[in-house]
Amino acid sequence: MRSVTFAIVGCGTIACKHVISMAACQEARLVAVCDLNAERMEQIAALWHEESGEEQKIAKVAEFRELLADPSIQVIVISTLSSLHAEFAKEALQANKHVVLEKPIALSLQDADDLIRIASERNLYVQVCHQLRYRPLMRKIKDLVLGGELGEIRMGVANLRLNRSISYYQSANWRGTWEHDGGMLLNQGIHIIDLLLWYLGKPQKVYGELSSVHSFKETEDMAAGIISFSNHAKGIIEANSITLPANLEQSLFLLGEKGTICLGGGSLGRIDRWYIEGCPNAAEEARLLMKDTNEHLYMYQAMVDAILGKQHAELIDASEGKRALELIFAIYLSASTANVQHFPLSEFSTSMMKMR
Repeated sequence: MRSVTFAIVGCGTIACKHVISMAACQEARLVAVCDLNAERMEQIAALWHEESGEEQKIAKVAEFRELLADPSIQVIVISTLSSLHAEFAKEALQANKHVVLEKPIALSLQDADDLIRIASERNLYVQVCHQLRYRPLMRKIKDLVLGGELGEIRMGVANLRLNRSISYYQSANWRGTWEHDGGMLLNQGIHIIDLLLWYLGKPQKVYGELSSVHSFKETEDMAAGIISFSNHAKGIIEANSITLPANLEQSLFLLGEKGTICLGGGSLGRIDRWYIEGCPNAAEEARLLMKDTNEHLYMYQAMVDAILGKQHAELIDASEGKRALELIFAIYLSASTANVQHFPLSEFSTSMMKMR
């Protein structure tokens, strides 16, 4: 029975993934959509009917606050442009709605802290869309780190080699701006950076550099960061959005005292190395886990389980969402000041990058 009700604000491309995942979650029900574009709302509603087999009418509203006033809606899914994420999430929480929040959760540390505080004060759930943490292969790596099978983690490397064309940025005038979009690391790199942090732990300091090639946008085209962690591990981030002629890959490398793991491919769907000392069948098990890429579904199931009070629910809350955000902000701040940045940061917003 579909007992937990959802509404989506922002009916762009990413909303389709949310609808498909929601429809596959048997206890989730879409009841409303919100967008300034009526055609896009119709498309999302039609997709829900197609994927879910449900026939109930979907409410379509152009004004976000109409969703907040509807007592039948329990969860607001926010998939708008980046600069509206925190604003809409805070309003939803203040209206006593749970929130599924696309990345990045905010464009400032203050907004991220506000989200954490409001959710805590009102005892509401925020599920941040770092869905790769729910992929069984990624969870297996986390278990190996926590269980000590990899030994002491000595290094982690996250690579991002993508291509974002001129037409991509021209398709929406907010893209490529510091004030409304945030940078390339914040939008394209945040998922793999979140995984790096999830595995390596708490960062102590970072040094970063940025470089821009395209003059038609404000944000960076290339980025590099070197991170020192509290467990003495080192992290390296290398990312660009100008790889020719198209996307090449993402890759994640973990070097442990007792093992080495390296994933690659367009969506981390390729195992380049999976070695664990004393475990000859480890790679075979990993290859079986790799076939399951239903992480969006598992993310929604975790949210539904939390709302229904099931004890095994595991959410990626706003505090967890802040971790990758703060690391990326520290790289930006380091690059703009040419100084090593130590954690925690006292303040930062992406609009500061425009001024610098």
